[in-house]
Amino acid sequence: NLLGIDYGERYIGIAIKQEEVNIPYPHKIIDLKSNNLDKELKDIINNKLINKIVIGYPIGLNTSETRMSNKVDEFIEHVLKKFNIPIEKIDERMTTKLISNNINKRFDDLSAVKILETYLNNVK
Repeated sequence: NLLGIDYGERYIGIAIKQEEVNIPYPHKIIDLKSNNLDKELKDIINNKLINKIVIGYPIGLNTSETRMSNKVDEFIEHVLKKFNIPIEKIDERMTTKLISNNINKRFDDLSAVKILETYLNNVK
């Protein structure tokens, strides 16, 4: 079972791909201002029997690392220490942009679905 993450400084988009289901689905958006991320991740990892995390990795359009790349690297280090679960980085250029055409609604969970879809298409 896979956990897809679209990491943001305030919002974390979560998607799940379970072995018995063919496609990933949006699970939730975690607002870091009002939720404990470690507790949320622990609950999801345990309840959904997650054995790998796939996280969108923000690379600049000129393929260089960005400020957010460094933030994601820090997040990955934290998650590895806390949960000891394999993590795969996927180039997320354009995934959020493809989805977010309404600025009043959060689409981070759908971005996480796109990240999982990209990963699954590259694994086949």
